[in-house]
Amino acid sequence: MEIKKLNQWGEWCIWFLNPLLVLLAFYSNTTQRNDILIWLGKLHPLVLHFPIVIGIGIIVYFIFFQHKPFEENIEKCILIVNAFIASLVALLGLFLSKQDVYNTDTLNLHKWGGISIALISWLIIYTKNISIGYKKLIGLIYLCALLFFTHQGALLTHGENALSLPKPNITEVKATTIIDSNLTIYEKAIAPLLEQKCIGCHGPDKIKGQLQLQNPSLIIKGGKDGNILNRFHNAEALLLQRIHLPNSDEKHMPPDGKPQLTIEELTLLNKWVDAGGSFTKKISELAKTDSLAILALAYKAPSKTKGDNKNTAPDLKEFNSSYCTVNYLFNGSEEIEVNFFQGSFYKRTLLQQLEKLKDKIVYLNMQGMPLHKEDLDIIVQFTHLKKLNLNYTKLNVADIEVLKKVSSLKSLSICGIEVSPATLSSFLEKAPFTELHIWTNHSNEKEFQNLIASTKKVKIIVGDNLATEIIKLTSPVIEQDSPIIVTSLDVGVKHFLKGTVVRYTIDGTDPDSLKSPIYTQKLHFTKNTVLKTKAFKPGWLSSDIVQKTFYKSEIHPDTIFFITHPDKKYPGSGAKTLIDYELGEQNFSNGKWIAYRDSSMKFMIGFKEAKLLHEAHFNAFVDNGAYIFPILSIMIEGSNNGKQFKKLNEAHFPSLEKTDVVRENKSFSCTLPSQEAYKYYRFTLLNLKKLPKWHPGKGTPAWIFVDELFLN
Repeated sequence: MEIKKLNQWGEWCIWFLNPLLVLLAFYSNTTQRNDILIWLGKLHPLVLHFPIVIGIGIIVYFIFFQHKPFEENIEKCILIVNAFIASLVALLGLFLSKQDVYNTDTLNLHKWGGISIALISWLIIYTKNISIGYKKLIGLIYLCALLFFTHQGALLTHGENALSLPKPNITEVKATTIIDSNLTIYEKAIAPLLEQKCIGCHGPDKIKGQLQLQNPSLIIKGGKDGNILNRFHNAEALLLQRIHLPNSDEKHMPPDGKPQLTIEELTLLNKWVDAGGSFTKKISELAKTDSLAILALAYKAPSKTKGDNKNTAPDLKEFNSSYCTVNYLFNGSEEIEVNFFQGSFYKRTLLQQLEKLKDKIVYLNMQGMPLHKEDLDIIVQFTHLKKLNLNYTKLNVADIEVLKKVSSLKSLSICGIEVSPATLSSFLEKAPFTELHIWTNHSNEKEFQNLIASTKKVKIIVGDNLATEIIKLTSPVIEQDSPIIVTSLDVGVKHFLKGTVVRYTIDGTDPDSLKSPIYTQKLHFTKNTVLKTKAFKPGWLSSDIVQKTFYKSEIHPDTIFFITHPDKKYPGSGAKTLIDYELGEQNFSNGKWIAYRDSSMKFMIGFKEAKLLHEAHFNAFVDNGAYIFPILSIMIEGSNNGKQFKKLNEAHFPSLEKTDVVRENKSFSCTLPSQEAYKYYRFTLLNLKKLPKWHPGKGTPAWIFVDELFLN
């Protein structure tokens, strides 16, 4: 009797819900947004599984077990519960549809499909007197409708490829090195970034906040909150505001739970918007040292295939020697310049080794090398070569004819190669380059001048202006891999080029050619030391500075564990990252760094026996352009039971000013004046909770990156 009464109440609810559902569906496009109803609508994905499971169960019962009927009231109760939940889910779906503008066709199909399922579920309640055959037919129709229309919901949520099979992992090889610099910043980096991280919610299938980001015109159009790039009516562009909100904020983009922007991507978007958010400016229009150009060229959209997101830029160390320098044009670039010198050491095998980099080399200086035609056969394989110096290489015009095959070549220097007006005229036919450096004989200078004047496609520069081109020295080599000083450490420095002077500093200043001490013998270190070295030689450009920090570390903890856990994007190798004696490089995405942003860094170390500590040093990374700021303070506490802790000391460090441009490893230390030994030490490293007003990310927490702890 109780079930019967419950069924009556259920029927009344359904008779109310379904007409309301149909009425709201017809008028949903004209109703205004209501935040309370939208909040209720968020329950839609939470409860939609119930009618699916119950509905499938009922259909299985109709088709296979109808000959074993339930007690009448129990059967009706199940049908009523199914119909009620189906109607409720459809109603919540209507509320949710007001939050975002989805793909209209898919949304309508899903909406009316859900309503149809609710109505069919309602009608099934009254199939008592229908034959079993018809019940089976109704069951099959219901099952097909259920599967089809719920799939439309999956398309709305996950995109049109929700149930697509994974595509084969086919690597498409593209010649991007030269092409990339001719692309716009938007084409090279911004569009791929948006495609990876934003289009899922702001694309053709789901238009959250009435905002679409799949092309420039839609980005400029903006969404219901206006232009996302406009910096004149907002304190900061809306795009930047949303990506820098805390992950827990409802308006944070991308939403929490979705793949988040990396620090590199955050920095890229900031610099692009700050530079005006241009869709037409090419990377080549910016200076090579411009941080936006560097970030845009370096950006690689994360691969959708697992394991394909690694940086593929080769390490150039193996190609460098005392008579050949191989370097990227600038940090973040994939374009490579190569300089050969000391012709007496030249071997063709050195050039053959560079075939591994043939699609990346854009500048090749072979001046003074004893080359033969066979060497040029190797050079023509450098398909992106733009500038080639063959001054004084003992070649002839017939030898260099093969260079016409290098379609990318723009500038060629052949000073020292004998040419005549006739041979030069023939050589210039169908030549790909637009600039040619030569020298001439005075006996036929007039003929040369006439040829130069009549040649329009190629600019011919007469003289020996490139013959004395100054080459940059390779950097010194610090002959000590381990950065750890246990008691003392002897560190050697060398340079392969004869006649080179290496100068160094250990006081934090940069080495210069006058005052800095000259390296003559191994350096003896007994404490924390920052060693900077630089090579000098008359007639050469000085080398880049090579810097290495050596840390005194006498004490190693027995245990170490986190109290607050690092950001999930930068967990390192867990707490052991702090004591593995492996220093992280300036590539902070290499998995060797621990990072914190939304909380302070707290961890504890333990010893089997009480240890007296005098000093703690942390190796950290600072890059204010990437929102990575210095550690604000270090507090150290001691305990002998791991529960009650005593504050031992706290060290504070200055933050950065607006004029500071820092991208380097820095050491942060805290001394312990206490003379008491403890079994447990607790460390708290504070980050800057709000970036300063001058910073693009103002108001958001700064990152801190740490990778090593040294104890003495």
